[in-house]
Formats: sequence, C-alpha cells, structure tokens
Amino acid sequence: MYNKRKWLNDKQSSSTGSIVCFSGLSNWSKNDDKTRAKSRFVEISDCHNKIRIHQGQFETKKEYIMKIIAMKEELQDYIVFLQSEKP
Repeated sequence: MYNKRKWLNDKQSSSTGSIVCFSGLSNWSKNDDKTRAKSRFVEISDCHNKIRIHQGQFETKKEYIMKIIAMKEELQDYIVFLQSEKP
C-alpha cells in the first residue's frame, strides 16, 4: 500500500493546499458485497477545490502511469514558464 499526504503551503499559511497519492485496498467497491477493491488515485486540493485523478475501471495500470507522467511533464513545463515569465 502507498498512502502519502503532503501540505503544499507553508505551515504558517492559512491556505490548505495538499496532495494525496494512494494505491491500495479501499473499502469502496462497485459491488454490494463490500469487498475491498484495489484503488489508485492522485488528489490535489486547495481551499475551495479538489480534483481526484484515479485509475479508471477500464484503464490499465500502464495507462494510468502514463496519465500521471503526462501530468508531471505538463507541470514541469508550467514551472519553467512561470520561472521565466517577466513580473
């Protein structure tokens, strides 16, 4: 199981940005029998909004990993842009 949570703002900040990365068994299930199912997701939140990117029901593990890599690459490109942007 992997379950890591990280605050994105300074400890002294009143803002509540965070990221959660999870891979493991979850109590959530498609079935009514309450069997624990494998769940994978990345959840990013701030004071007012939250988004959860999860491995879809018909998505392979490899496809999910490629989706997360694409997110990481786009975020890196955005950081480079912001760092080079004039004030």
